[in-house]
Amino acid sequence: MSPLKLHRRPHRGTSDGFTLFEILIAILIMVIAIVPMIQAFGPALFFTGTEEGVSVFTNQARHTLNRIAAADFGTLDALVQNNQANPVNLDSFFGAGQESFSFRGVTYTPRVVITDISGGSGGLLDISVSIDQITVRTSKANY
Repeated sequence: MSPLKLHRRPHRGTSDGFTLFEILIAILIMVIAIVPMIQAFGPALFFTGTEEGVSVFTNQARHTLNRIAAADFGTLDALVQNNQANPVNLDSFFGAGQESFSFRGVTYTPRVVITDISGGSGGLLDISVSIDQITVRTSKANY
């Protein structure tokens, strides 16, 4: 007869996995590390959206400015004589809605002001285009 071998039952505390307590501690450490990172990136995300708006408005204002500046001097001078320092009616100048655009669900129309800065001799015009808080300007000479 063979000798009797006693088999030990494995101890319940020697498991290869993680306990619920260890998992909760790991999650707590991750939350403590992640929350400050999210707070640090929050303003950056906000400013990214703001810079997108500045970029869109600047490019649209430049586009309108280039279209206005491409007109001949006589046409622009006539606008000045009729609307000194008043906004130009872009619908009558380019056609209805040609310069309006939508950004984030809001429709914007550039504000264009053309003034004679030559001291009355009619040889130099200042063209200013504003959209929201962005303003671009140039001068056009009669040469």
